[in-house]
Amino acid sequence: MTRTNSWTPEEEAWLREVYPDHGNAEIAAMHAERFPDRPRRTDKSINSRAKVYGLHKADGFARKPPRFWTPERVEWFRAFVPGHTESEISAEHERLFGAPLSEGQIGNAKTKLGVRSGTHGGRFEKGRAGGFASDEHRAKFLEAGRATRFKKGEVHVAPSRERPIGFERVDKDGFTWVKVRDSRIDGLQRQEKGHHNENYRMKHHIVYEEHNGPIPEGCNVVFADHDMTNFDPGNLVAVPRDLWAVVKKNGVEYHDAETLEAAVNLARLERGIYAKRCAPRACGACGYTFEPRYPHQRTCDACLSAGIRAKKAEMRFVPKGEATCAVCGARFEKRMERQRRCEDCIAEAPTMSVDEQRRRRGTMPRTEGVE
Repeated sequence: MTRTNSWTPEEEAWLREVYPDHGNAEIAAMHAERFPDRPRRTDKSINSRAKVYGLHKADGFARKPPRFWTPERVEWFRAFVPGHTESEISAEHERLFGAPLSEGQIGNAKTKLGVRSGTHGGRFEKGRAGGFASDEHRAKFLEAGRATRFKKGEVHVAPSRERPIGFERVDKDGFTWVKVRDSRIDGLQRQEKGHHNENYRMKHHIVYEEHNGPIPEGCNVVFADHDMTNFDPGNLVAVPRDLWAVVKKNGVEYHDAETLEAAVNLARLERGIYAKRCAPRACGACGYTFEPRYPHQRTCDACLSAGIRAKKAEMRFVPKGEATCAVCGARFEKRMERQRRCEDCIAEAPTMSVDEQRRRRGTMPRTEGVE
């Protein structure tokens, strides 16, 4: 059974004749005119059939339109651009090749070909109107804007953004800020990016310094009663930041200056205990004295990096009182509160319970009523 879309010998001979000098789309249109009764052929089907037959385009056949930047045009562009403006380049191109170049075409060609004109592009040329219809129009425009120009030494601020000295505002965290100066009026330099605005200061800092002097270095000023609107000098307490971190971590409650001072003292005591627990000690592996990074460190960092660790410390015997062994009846010193057997009985059967060991020895008492 013959397929209806297969190529006939007549179509094959015709394709061999026209394929070398025509494009695939053009061949498809020609095929529809030459063979109206046969199935329509697309450019893809023609390309596939040409591969089957081993057909190729002729050497002089151009598959794509010629490139705009031909070698001749590129050579002229490289030689002419240096020292000429874009308008001169466009005019010369139009004279030689019959079409002007746009500013975008010239700029892209300079970038791709690595050519620079060396002129000051983008400036108004001398004698150019600069966008004004006439000199009279230009003079009228300049005169209209003279009254609103910035003058040397003047500082203009939008009325909606102007804030007087002493103005107060509350930030999203509830702190009150007071405007203490205006760097634009004072002639101060603008703050660098990343620095806070020094025109404003926290109000509780100002009140504290008025009554107690400068804030100690490394301290926070804390509201003792948690009320961030109570600026009473007795309610403002300077707390070292390291101790304040301990107070917040432990969640110690306070409600006035006295209880806050007690919370700070507790934090100071905890820091002192921690410092004592991290006092210099002898390494359990090499014996040299070192400063531990945490309280339970028994091996120095040098030994740890070498893979050496100190042996575990032996458990010290702390007597818990005398007791009678539930197995043999002897008196012994307890190591633990709930210890029921003496050391000898434990060594004899470490994993046995008291009842199992007594039953093994035959010392298990008989229960009344049980035969």
